[in-house]
Amino acid sequence: MPTKTKILAIANQKGGVGKTTTGVTLAAGLALRGYKTLLVDLDSQGHVSRALNLAKQDMLRRWFYDEEPLLKVIAPVRENFWVLQGDKGTDRVTGRIREESYGEELFAEMLRTQTQQASFDVVLLDLAPSISNLQIAALIAAHYALIPTRLRMMDIDGVQEILRSIQQLTRHGHQLLGWYILPTFFDRTTNETVMRLKELAGAFGNRVWPPILHDVKVSEAPGRGKTLWEYAPKCNALLGYVNGGGLRVGGYADTLERVSALLEGA
Repeated sequence: MPTKTKILAIANQKGGVGKTTTGVTLAAGLALRGYKTLLVDLDSQGHVSRALNLAKQDMLRRWFYDEEPLLKVIAPVRENFWVLQGDKGTDRVTGRIREESYGEELFAEMLRTQTQQASFDVVLLDLAPSISNLQIAALIAAHYALIPTRLRMMDIDGVQEILRSIQQLTRHGHQLLGWYILPTFFDRTTNETVMRLKELAGAFGNRVWPPILHDVKVSEAPGRGKTLWEYAPKCNALLGYVNGGGLRVGGYADTLERVSALLEGA
């Protein structure tokens, strides 16, 4: 296990690309592997609560705006798996960051310090599909960024936008240890998705991770109150597909391996 808490931001400027599904699935998978894991919902829509079938709570606001202790406002959802829920009050968090001198750095420092004190191995941040002071603060706090994207032109534009934000932060001295692109909703039978995947790989090389297949099980799992690992452990979204050479490619199981390697410094 890592000796220092690692923070992974899950970000894209476009909505509907699978950020929350990715966050919940990776958090649950890391917890199953024994990592003490915290998933933080930074979107005022509260999609993490919905995905885990939880009653919505304004816990992010209580932690940062009201300054309640982190351990008081996080909710255990599985063994080794906690959630810091967001809701409408998240907008007040954004407002405080905007009004404070160095508000983004304050948020980042609080998050890093308190999660380390709470002995979390890994923190996953589910960012809203927007540019705001809160999203910038999250990227400052993060060690790594994972950028899920559908394989459509307008969604790939969102990848470029978040990369511009990362580049701007780098120029101001906030450099990530690494960033990666995760293609989602991949359909091998659709020419556009295959073409866009090749274009991404050509532009970004090994920063593009193997894709997540489009799979109805992903949308079914939250309605059953289960994670994907619990509801459909053999589904294509988790296990990927077998290519022409007989090798299994992609899926969240592969993504989980890659994130685990980052945490262990491999």
